[in-house]
Amino acid sequence: MSDDANAKLVPEVADLLDRLDDLGRSQDHVTLAEIQKCLGRDAFGPTLLAVGLLALSPIGDIPGAPTIMSFGIVLVAGQMALGRNVLSLPRFLARRTIKASRLCKMVKVVRPGLRFLSYVIRSRISFLTRGAFERAIAVICALLALTLPPLEFVPFGATVPSSLITGFALAIVTRDGLLALVIAALLIAAGYYAITHFA
Repeated sequence: MSDDANAKLVPEVADLLDRLDDLGRSQDHVTLAEIQKCLGRDAFGPTLLAVGLLALSPIGDIPGAPTIMSFGIVLVAGQMALGRNVLSLPRFLARRTIKASRLCKMVKVVRPGLRFLSYVIRSRISFLTRGAFERAIAVICALLALTLPPLEFVPFGATVPSSLITGFALAIVTRDGLLALVIAALLIAAGYYAITHFA
């Protein structure tokens, strides 16, 4: 990947996107097991971020995709919440495939947005993204993921929870505790809006 493509990107995020892009360009289809191997077996944060980005990207518009993404997020976040050191995927999920071209398209679509966010994202008050706080974030992400299947039938309905999950995962990857606080505030605001307008 060119230096221009990575300009202004947080190094950890640039490396993540480069690895996914290289994987997508190397073959016609990729399995979730290959994506996991590409990110690292114990890379919970990057894996959660990758699945969140997939749910947020055009791939998430494919019928049935939000449900699959939801299961993947719950699986990863659940293991994070339990304090597991190594990420494991059940065989039936590990064998799931997506078109490699879609993976590359996802990288191409999200890179500009993440480049913009990189102007304000950096490691700060990082203790809010470690230990018990990291596990609490994982629980929140798992709960948000459970809303994806029913929202699949609502136009753009899955965008809000997918965005929040991606934001939390990005905070973990970059160890940006302030970003985690901002995402938590947005979650509270979204919950309040939903309760006052739809309850």
